Amino acid sequence: MELQQLKYFKAVADIGKISEAAESLFVSAPALSTSISRLEKELGFPLFDRTNNRILLNAQGHIFLKHVNQIFASLESAKQELQQSLLPQKPRISLLSINTAMWVNPITAFLSEYPQYTLSSSSVSLPMLAQQGLDSEYSFLLAYDTDLPDYLAEELDSIFLFHAYPVVAIHKDHPLANQAELDIRMLAEEKLFLPSPDHPLFIRLQKLFTLYDLPMPPESVYSLMIRLKMVSENQGITFVTSSAIQAIPSSNIRYIPLATPFHPWKANLYWRKGQQLTEYETILKEFFQHFYESLH
Repeated sequence: MELQQLKYFKAVADIGKISEAAESLFVSAPALSTSISRLEKELGFPLFDRTNNRILLNAQGHIFLKHVNQIFASLESAKQELQQSLLPQKPRISLLSINTAMWVNPITAFLSEYPQYTLSSSSVSLPMLAQQGLDSEYSFLLAYDTDLPDYLAEELDSIFLFHAYPVVAIHKDHPLANQAELDIRMLAEEKLFLPSPDHPLFIRLQKLFTLYDLPMPPESVYSLMIRLKMVSENQGITFVTSSAIQAIPSSNIRYIPLATPFHPWKANLYWRKGQQLTEYETILKEFFQHFYESLH
């Protein structure tokens, strides 16, 4: 099977007439018809239903066209990527994080000050972090100290950035919205929305519910933006980390510290132990450190 055959097939499928497709391809109609017949023979089944005036895709033809379109789309993407590779490339830094939302402000500030760099950020679940560690394609890991399994903590160097703690997100008109601090037992009768079970905050909340012998709210797990949307409409209450508050402000939501007997979490910037940081990786490390020092 040749690429030209696929090109011919696609033209006939799109146009629906051998003669008009042949004209658009600058080939003779008999040559095009022969090419289509040879393709069908190679595949082992017909791709078209033929009438007097038109040649129409059958069920198998529609399936094959879907994959042919994917092939040409992939080729076009490869062409664009190759062209892009010839352009001057910005220094690239890749970050891996447990909770992307908590790093919005420093990442935005860094890109504003250093537009000559390309900075990408990907998220990872706790189970995947424990299984895979810090993959070589990433320069840094942004996470809480309690998120790392012991084996991984021993493989990484780090700098401290800030402390974080759980916060209650509650509608401004809720009767509890004026409290300086909320105990989770005060929320036992409320409609609560939780982060996903693989989120660090969910694990900490689970420990808190267990400590006070409270049942976890059933069927209440949603993404952050959905939870905050429901809170902003006064449909219930949710939890976020203190570090995410500035990244997701809302005039309808009050953020109130949640009382816990646990120590605050340490948010750190990690990199592989013994890794020689490049000049721009060192700049990012120092930028993040100074960014949070200025907030203390």
